[in-house]
Amino acid sequence: MRGCSGIFFCDLDGTILPHGRKTVDQAFFDLVRRAQDKGYCFCISSGRYHQSLLSFFKDVENDLIFSASNGCRILHKGTDLIEPHRMEYSTVQAILADFARWDVIPLLSTLNGFYVRADHRDHPRVAALLERDYTHVYKDPSEIPDAMLQMTALCRGNRDELLIKAKERYALDLHVFSTGVQLFDICPTNKGESLKEIRTLLKVREKDSWAFGDDENDLSMLRSAGKGYLMNNAATHLHDQGFEIIDDLIETIDNIIIKHNFQP
Repeated sequence: MRGCSGIFFCDLDGTILPHGRKTVDQAFFDLVRRAQDKGYCFCISSGRYHQSLLSFFKDVENDLIFSASNGCRILHKGTDLIEPHRMEYSTVQAILADFARWDVIPLLSTLNGFYVRADHRDHPRVAALLERDYTHVYKDPSEIPDAMLQMTALCRGNRDELLIKAKERYALDLHVFSTGVQLFDICPTNKGESLKEIRTLLKVREKDSWAFGDDENDLSMLRSAGKGYLMNNAATHLHDQGFEIIDDLIETIDNIIIKHNFQP
């Protein structure tokens, strides 16, 4: 991207988009344009599948970088900026077996679409996903393309217990973190690694990067930025991680732009 001297990495759900809201406020789109005029760019970093993520930003889609599936896929103007991070086939099969044993609902992000199991189609959250044209149904795991980006577990009231088990089994080689109500993700990278890749690609210095988030999957991103900000609505146990806690994303970014000096 031309003219990007500084970059803001922003989570979507709970950060740009308050919980319960269906659309991004026009004030954020106006912020993007104001910031661009000053030499800043934005990356929207989310655990969402890329087509779900892009749907919120149609007005400014070509002005943004998107880090989808927790950094597994990084896009600008519909093109991969960096080779997507994929999971090994044998690992995918092992995790699917664990998901079956744990009685969770698999939500699978691949390069070729979003996949849900046929026998879960009546679950309300799965039914909502099936309304999207990028969601596919599988009956047998052999029907899932060997192009897995991220595997999400939708739990049945026991997320915290199963998250511990998943971390014990997979955290040495993969990234495992909570991402929403009764959800946790397993993927080959994280938002922090994505941030570093994008910053290197754009030749932006660490001091000229900022990150904003509200959940466990955002912590690596907040740590990797020049400065990380945690939204006040984040879970209480995240408030002691050493980040500045804020209420107003747009006001904070506007203040950074006013005060920041790009000089060494």
